[in-house]
Amino acid sequence: MNESASRRRFLLAVLRGAAVFGFVRVVARAEDAESASYDAALRTITGGRTPEASGALVLDVPDSAENGAIVPVTLESRLDRTAALHLLVVQNPRPLAASFDFLDGAVPSVSLRIKMNESSEVVALAEAGGRYYWTRKRVKVAVGGCG
Repeated sequence: MNESASRRRFLLAVLRGAAVFGFVRVVARAEDAESASYDAALRTITGGRTPEASGALVLDVPDSAENGAIVPVTLESRLDRTAALHLLVVQNPRPLAASFDFLDGAVPSVSLRIKMNESSEVVALAEAGGRYYWTRKRVKVAVGGCG
């Protein structure tokens, strides 16, 4: 075996070890958050802590959506040191609609379109300063978009 092949094998073994030991917890957490239960997803994201209601977390979503396949959402956090934003749709088969992580200095604001299976509460969570904050809004859907 030549030195180049040996080096490659060693590097692959190290990367596999790092993947197994370093990322298994992250993958498991992501799969739990994507579970079919809103309560389980919320518990996974917050680590079981209870979020506080906050007016500094702004959720802009329509009161009613004609088509649940394309519901526009804008989410902005005015909280200092916002590290992550999460968006959940309580009645969706998979409640976690989106998650965003922010580096220091990034503006914690996102605009996107989500799918909603039926009329439901849309819940926005922010992780800021090691604490969780939330706001929620009920959206009435005329035609579901998850089917």
